[in-house]
Amino acid sequence: MNKNRALIDEIMCQIIKQLTDNKSAKQDSMQLGWKLLAIVLNYFIPSENLRPYFIKYLNDNIIQNEKLVQLCLNHYEQTLKYGGRKNMPSKVEIDLLAASGRHGGKRQIFLLPGGVPLTLKTTSSTVIADCLNLVCEQLHMPNSLEYDEYSIFIISTTENPSRLLNPNEYLFDILSECVESKMTDYYLIIKRMLWFNIPMIFDNNDKSEMFINFMYHQLVPELFEGTMIAIKDNHISDDLMHQLALMAALHYRASNKIGLPSMREVKHLLPATVLKLKNIRPQVWTTTVHEELYSSVEAMTTMEAKLKFLTVIQASSLFGVTFFPAQSVDDASIRSPCIIGISKSGILFLDIDTRETLFSIPYNDVVSIRRRQNAIDVKYGSLNQPRHIQCQVDRAQDLVALAGRYLSFIGRSLASALERKTDSQQFHRPGSTSCNDPTSTIL
Repeated sequence: MNKNRALIDEIMCQIIKQLTDNKSAKQDSMQLGWKLLAIVLNYFIPSENLRPYFIKYLNDNIIQNEKLVQLCLNHYEQTLKYGGRKNMPSKVEIDLLAASGRHGGKRQIFLLPGGVPLTLKTTSSTVIADCLNLVCEQLHMPNSLEYDEYSIFIISTTENPSRLLNPNEYLFDILSECVESKMTDYYLIIKRMLWFNIPMIFDNNDKSEMFINFMYHQLVPELFEGTMIAIKDNHISDDLMHQLALMAALHYRASNKIGLPSMREVKHLLPATVLKLKNIRPQVWTTTVHEELYSSVEAMTTMEAKLKFLTVIQASSLFGVTFFPAQSVDDASIRSPCIIGISKSGILFLDIDTRETLFSIPYNDVVSIRRRQNAIDVKYGSLNQPRHIQCQVDRAQDLVALAGRYLSFIGRSLASALERKTDSQQFHRPGSTSCNDPTSTIL
């Protein structure tokens, strides 16, 4: 219908005509007319020729019907910016708007790391970017530059895979798709996906507690997985050992536990990868964790322990790297299988056991990344004579999408750097065909 501009303009004019010359005896007739216009504006806006007169009409009537006219203006601005809703409104949505008298909104629950629920007021014109801005404001993030580094994805206990939501998607479109597919066990999860602005900044006050808890509950599981711990020759340095023991002590205190942890408890406070090291006995780990508790940690409050934990973990050599297991890499200098890491610095190829860096490609050297099913082709180096690496990766689409978002963040435009095809997915240096962000699953 967007292609038929004349029909859209005709609908707008007919609604305005009914509002201007309303002779209905029903008291709510005018309100219903404005609500109908608000619904239409969630999907379409007038043509450029009609637009100035349409906006003038809204502004001329804002005094008599302030709330409803303002709702129409809000929907107009959202559609102008994001392109309009894609799915037809459900009966529940229309009934909600008709009964509320204003925005027809609803309270939507989102889950923060750790399973903490956060309720946001949303409307039929709310997009995912609006939700993220509301979340960041409620978290009282001191650095507004970090807002774009967070994402929302929808996850179901029965549907697979989960889906990372595009910032331009309308929330109510997503919810209506869940209803149509009879998906009732879904959750909207919020997570930090990019790590461009690091180290993180925290204000040590009551308002920052939610933000500290958010980051703490996201990073603790990642630490325990051991993915960000680099081990060389099956050993770790004394400095790294004390750093891990300190984080174990901080996590123990952050859990509001008192006294000293037993040897069995200490095993659950350390990354899985370091527990496999045979040169450090469990008793040594236990003693070192106890020493850290005695030295300073024991006297901390739980919030002080969490804040200190976040400060310490940022010193990890692989902090801010997202990992993708690769089954094979067609480069003899890179041992397969390996781990591919995506960070703000570029693409890393890491040893699967030790996390040592085997090879790296800075973003400035990337010519293109093409995805075909579960494989990626990376071209890098000279534009005229690029070198080539092919990798088998289970989450190839996620890898390409995340690398593209980092490229966008450092100044390249995704519109000119990403190209989507039916059987392939790639991004190029500026000059390629533009398209939408291809992200569609959780990273």
